[in-house]
Amino acid sequence: MDGLGISTHLGTGEAVYLRPIGRQDRAREVEIISRLSAHSRYLRFFTGAATVPDRVIDQLVNTDGYHHIAWGALELNAPGAPLMGVVHAIRRNETCEADLALAVLDAHHAKGLARLLMAAVVHQALAAGITRLSAETLHENGPARRLFKAIGGKAGSSGGLVITYGFDTATVAERLAAMDGGKPMDDLRGALERMQPLPKVA
Repeated sequence: MDGLGISTHLGTGEAVYLRPIGRQDRAREVEIISRLSAHSRYLRFFTGAATVPDRVIDQLVNTDGYHHIAWGALELNAPGAPLMGVVHAIRRNETCEADLALAVLDAHHAKGLARLLMAAVVHQALAAGITRLSAETLHENGPARRLFKAIGGKAGSSGGLVITYGFDTATVAERLAAMDGGKPMDDLRGALERMQPLPKVA
């Protein structure tokens, strides 16, 4: 996965660079969390705190493309190319299941970033043998719930305010492929199709 990146422009004209993220992006992960609105942090982390513990940041950047897959969308025209959004799929031990988490900055909602990021992480998850995904969201997070349903998510257990969605990874890929994502999605798909299957990481 080293060196893989896709440059494209959103429908708004903004230049974006999609690529796997890792330890070199620690500062970017810290920054995107701090730039989320308190409400968005609450929806993503179930807390409105502007910072999260170091151990959480460590987990977010400790990627290997097999046990932990993560993709980010970098804003090319901004100083330092900060993250506009990020998605993670973290494998449950040595199973074929992974936990999914997605965050997009408030200023970049409704631009198609969530679907782009999901398409990238799902493509790599399938190549890594991940057949099932699971994601938690708050009941009040309407946009996330609509996206999860649109890509084939099935609402399962609900722990009070939290809803757990289960996904068949192949179904998610099919649903995303059927959606019209314009040129950005076409650019991403073209790059992903050139990717080679990943070897298992011990």
